[in-house]
Amino acid sequence: MEQIKISKSISQWQKDYLHLYMFGGVVGILSGFVVVLYRISLNMANSKRHDIFEKIRHGDMKLGFLTLVVFLISAFILAKLIKKMPMIKGSGIPQVKGVLLRQWDFKWLSELLGKFFGGVLSIGSGLSLGREGPSVQLGSLIGSGVTKVFNRSEVEKKYLITSGASAGLAASFNAPLAGVIFSLEELHKYFSPVLLTCVMIASVCADFVSRNFFGLHPVFNFEIDHYFDLAKYPSLIVFGILVGMAGKIFNVGLLKVQDLYAHSNMNSVLKTAIPILTSFVLSIFLFDVTGGGHNIIEKISEADFSIKFLLIILGVKFLFTLVCYGSGVPGGIFLPMLVLGALIGKIYGTILVLTGNFDPIYTTHFIILGMAAYFTAVVRAPITGSVLILEMTGSFHHLLSLVVVSMVSYIFTELIESRPIYDLLYKKMMSNHVLEDGDEQRKTTILVPIAADSYLDSKLISEVVWPEKCLIVGIRRGEGDEFIPRGSTKISCGDQLVILTDENSAKRIKPLLYEMGTEIYKGNFATS
Repeated sequence: MEQIKISKSISQWQKDYLHLYMFGGVVGILSGFVVVLYRISLNMANSKRHDIFEKIRHGDMKLGFLTLVVFLISAFILAKLIKKMPMIKGSGIPQVKGVLLRQWDFKWLSELLGKFFGGVLSIGSGLSLGREGPSVQLGSLIGSGVTKVFNRSEVEKKYLITSGASAGLAASFNAPLAGVIFSLEELHKYFSPVLLTCVMIASVCADFVSRNFFGLHPVFNFEIDHYFDLAKYPSLIVFGILVGMAGKIFNVGLLKVQDLYAHSNMNSVLKTAIPILTSFVLSIFLFDVTGGGHNIIEKISEADFSIKFLLIILGVKFLFTLVCYGSGVPGGIFLPMLVLGALIGKIYGTILVLTGNFDPIYTTHFIILGMAAYFTAVVRAPITGSVLILEMTGSFHHLLSLVVVSMVSYIFTELIESRPIYDLLYKKMMSNHVLEDGDEQRKTTILVPIAADSYLDSKLISEVVWPEKCLIVGIRRGEGDEFIPRGSTKISCGDQLVILTDENSAKRIKPLLYEMGTEIYKGNFATS
């Protein structure tokens, strides 16, 4: 009887797609407005900070002292915000992954306000952090809020939170396709027609809102009117390998700095004061490395700099980003990653121009390629990286070279076993997180997607050692085709398993089931 009831509820939900798409559009529009307000607030804060430090550099010591006091107050407020609302720490993308895997839940309104205000304080203070990760979480919080306000089901909640994440990235970068692909490639690692349609609607709606405020022009305006010479493609292979290694160093460094903060005896205020005070000093002596770094990319693309100067900027930006993100203040690493990739590309291109048969225009090519390759090396999402840079630059002249360098970087990081940064950050959060007990008497369903070459792909139901309190009550296959499996039923790529369990067990077994359905088996799944 329980199986029939679950099957009917799933079938009814399948017929209610239009309502889901409508709410996806609502999430997209609301997320668009929130992220637009977030971007405007950050632009105003950074513009004001630029004017203030311009006066300080010209000798206004009184203003410098007052600004230092304001910075210290900001550090105090950020420490209190983080302590009260730990879910607003960092970029927010690992938190979104955890919510989708039922490891924790959002307190959507308070955390929305906390993330928004905390992000404006931290990024507005010049910390080397980006708006994009927080925008993803802000959108997800909107999705969570719509779910709760309109009393939508647990199944729909997953789609609406994902739609909000997609919409947040789309509005932050004016990149709707990148928002869609990021949600599929990074957050879910699979796609279904329903999920794809939902996130596309949300992304397009958010992008429409954003472009009404910021215009139709791309985020970066590079003047490129020719393609990358095919005869010079071997240089892309070397470049992809170098950037892949740099991405590995970034991931390792970020985790090490987080460990240093975690294992130190500093109180919470001192932890936030360190990056804030560092920003104050750098804003006086090396202003360009503060903030997300959009201005750095524009400057190095428009003018020539010595390799020594570029290496200094690269080193300072790299270390400053690690110090800022490791402290846990609200802010992402999307834009700083792109800046580091652009700097590596500029250095590599400049060396080729000085030592090889390369025209100076190729330095601009390598700036663009460096952003995509470094994003791929760190996040391990090559499709998102390529599409994101295409949308941000508004040019298809570098499409083939983008794909080539991204794939070289991806394959190299696979060979050196560099894990995706957001997966690493999520696992680190989980290692310090105590799961709250759920209701053992309340039944719930889990949908587990089956990806090609995953552990569950092509397995018989009876061959798998399933976690405890896990009952497979259905398999969704194709367009609306759902049936109750037997032990002899073969699981196929593209299936979705409908699993019945209780709320308490769902928090513990969903990450394992999801990994079994989406990850290539390497002999490390423990089901006990």
